[in-house]
Amino acid sequence: MPNRTPKTLAVWRVGAAALALLLGSASSARADQAVHPWELLGDGILGSYQWPSTLWHITAVAVTPPIVFTLDSPVQRELQKESEFRASFAHAMLVGGFLTPVLIPLGVYLGGLAGDASELATAGSAMLQAAAVQAVMVSVLKWLTDRTGPHPGGDPSRRRNLSGLFRDSHDPKDFNFNPFDLEGGLRWPSGHTASHFAIVSALVAFYPKHPWIAVVGYPLALLVAIGMVDGDYHWLSDVVAGALIGHAIGWTIGKNFRKRYDEVNLSPIRPASSGAQLQFNF
Repeated sequence: MPNRTPKTLAVWRVGAAALALLLGSASSARADQAVHPWELLGDGILGSYQWPSTLWHITAVAVTPPIVFTLDSPVQRELQKESEFRASFAHAMLVGGFLTPVLIPLGVYLGGLAGDASELATAGSAMLQAAAVQAVMVSVLKWLTDRTGPHPGGDPSRRRNLSGLFRDSHDPKDFNFNPFDLEGGLRWPSGHTASHFAIVSALVAFYPKHPWIAVVGYPLALLVAIGMVDGDYHWLSDVVAGALIGHAIGWTIGKNFRKRYDEVNLSPIRPASSGAQLQFNF
């Protein structure tokens, strides 16, 4: 851990203690018994494409064409009705959605380390790895499909701040499927949606005895998904696919970290800490 002033460290410890109490984290386990974000990486990547997690990816692909041909256009037209409140909400989800999948997991991880709450730190590790893995996988899918997004407000003449990078279209069927023709579609699946469902699912899987996490977390992730459609950043099918893919990745990684944490901390003989080690487990 980097050097911190006593006051800053005290704040971290109080916050970690509060979260540990809320989540029922074991206070007797030291931070050096935590599982770190770089561990179990191979299990996280490969595991989300193994049975039964792969069903979520298959479903994401399978449900996309029906939604594209039936719901994308009418839903987008309905949500393109002018509303200052909804426009502000969508913009907040866009901007905040870039930050929360990093800041929240990082805060939980560092808070757990600072507060000597290894279970809490491991939960943060699972969320961090889920956010990172989904970012890579979703980016690859965006590159392969090169799908356009809807015109802002349904108006082809309106330009976005990043219009030079992202193409818009009135046609939800506009997929390019040419990875060598980088015209800047990059909309399927929704990365904002995938990242939030990934970190929520990782936390839910890591704390299976706390159903309130799902009750609180999934509606918040859904708000981000709604903002992406309402702000004309994505089609409905983009966010549905993003939610399914993000869940598969987050759930797999959360279960992996739960299992490893229990093996390390609940076994009769705990292995001595030998410092941070990279564990890819391919």
